[in-house]
Amino acid sequence: MTSGGTPFSRLDTVPVTGSTQDDLRAALLGPECGAWPHLSALRALRQTAGRGRSGRAWVTPDDGSALLVSVVLRPLVPVERLGWLPLLGGLAVRDAVAPLVEDLPWRVGTKWPNDVVALPDDPAAVPAVPGWDDTRKIAGVLSELVVPEPAGGLAPDAVPSDRDQAPMVILGIGVNIGQEAEDLPVAWAGSLRTLGAVGAGDAAAREDVTEAVLAATGHHLVRLIGQWEEVGGDVDAGDGALGRRLRAALTTLGKRVSVQAPDGELSGLAVDVTPALVLRNQDGDTEVRAGDVTLVRVGK
Repeated sequence: MTSGGTPFSRLDTVPVTGSTQDDLRAALLGPECGAWPHLSALRALRQTAGRGRSGRAWVTPDDGSALLVSVVLRPLVPVERLGWLPLLGGLAVRDAVAPLVEDLPWRVGTKWPNDVVALPDDPAAVPAVPGWDDTRKIAGVLSELVVPEPAGGLAPDAVPSDRDQAPMVILGIGVNIGQEAEDLPVAWAGSLRTLGAVGAGDAAAREDVTEAVLAATGHHLVRLIGQWEEVGGDVDAGDGALGRRLRAALTTLGKRVSVQAPDGELSGLAVDVTPALVLRNQDGDTEVRAGDVTLVRVGK
């Protein structure tokens, strides 16, 4: 299922699978590895065992109303810089869906570490959800490094000389396209349908939007990965433009948040990303590398 001008080096679409992430991992660790080059992708119309970060289930309906795709990346950046990929992937999705809502009372951004969210122009028009307030999650990104056995290769700070030498990463992308509110799994979820970007009951229009979001996400991913490679994986190198773009899209910054991290709960003002989230409180600045972020109401 390809078309002229596709951003993908290979794009396979299957009607149903357990998990596109698991399928690509198995392929990259087997004799088919060379058949999945940089920017190749596997898309499923339906998943029965989709998953998000930390092994959580990614719940989608059976009617194809969500975009479900995993992309193989072999970036020419040091392994130690791969932590930026979830935010880069999120920015690609954000840039893909933003034109669809530009005439609607919503704006879209990213949420650390791996979500794409929508925020209403009028917060009073949307019911507040604890920990999320008026924010609605419309997409998620999952970045997984694939390391063949036996592991070896480049030093963490070395730039690969070619794609064959580059680290293999599977970037999983799930975008809620046509779900109605009652079809969404949690109160803080949204879809392009609930935002008003997709009409009700028009399967053909929904499919057109899904195809457009897939293609646009791919093109933005090509552009962003290229810019990232040009600065050696350091988003703040050169003129710092890529780092500024990532931070400008990140709705988490400037907010008081609580992070449920693997080693306990932390709270503070989100002031930066490195790509870890930098929290500032009375004890100073702390970098949080993984965790679930919820908003803390000021004065609570």
